[in-house]
Amino acid sequence: MAVTDTQRAYELIQEKIVTTQMPPGSVIHEASLMAEIGLGRTPIREALKMLEAERLVTVSPRRGMFVTTINISDLAEIQEVRSVLDLLSVRLAAQRITPAEVAELRALLREIDVALQSGTGNGHRAADMRLLMTLDTRFHRLLAAAARNSILISEIEMLYNLSRRIWYYYLDRLSPEDLAFHAFPEVVEALEQRDADRAERALSAHIADFSVAIRKRL
Repeated sequence: MAVTDTQRAYELIQEKIVTTQMPPGSVIHEASLMAEIGLGRTPIREALKMLEAERLVTVSPRRGMFVTTINISDLAEIQEVRSVLDLLSVRLAAQRITPAEVAELRALLREIDVALQSGTGNGHRAADMRLLMTLDTRFHRLLAAAARNSILISEIEMLYNLSRRIWYYYLDRLSPEDLAFHAFPEVVEALEQRDADRAERALSAHIADFSVAIRKRL
């Protein structure tokens, strides 16, 4: 299926907002986005409407359009919902995952190991954390895709992006250990064995450890 201009605009602007290249609270100028992205006003407007529905963009009738501000108190509410949906997703994935998807997750685990080993003590902590955040995003998206439930995937993606934006905003306070990657190999092994209970326990441990680490840092 061909990607529409609206979808392209949506994905590009969303990534800029989530990774805080467009900072929270900043004014959104359609003309600037048109020049930067190279797309017309209509697809950009449609994309911004989609992002407003996802709580990443705020529209004020008198003031204009802004990147939604970050409220750290939102993280607890987001995590409460994600903890339920992520566990449902991994249970479904244990039933529906394909050997090719397991292989893709195992390859990703190797990438994470390399990033963790090469990212310490090299003087580029921020860049390393951005790479690790990207790898974490890929892992969670692969898990969600393996659940084979389009409604669930959409909800998880929206909530994950809201979480991710908060993490990127406070990235200079985080360390690789905070991302709790240690649970990922067990998640993948449980999925390969189609052991839904074990997969859920492993992912639950990841969520709990990450939540504790984030609260300590923020």
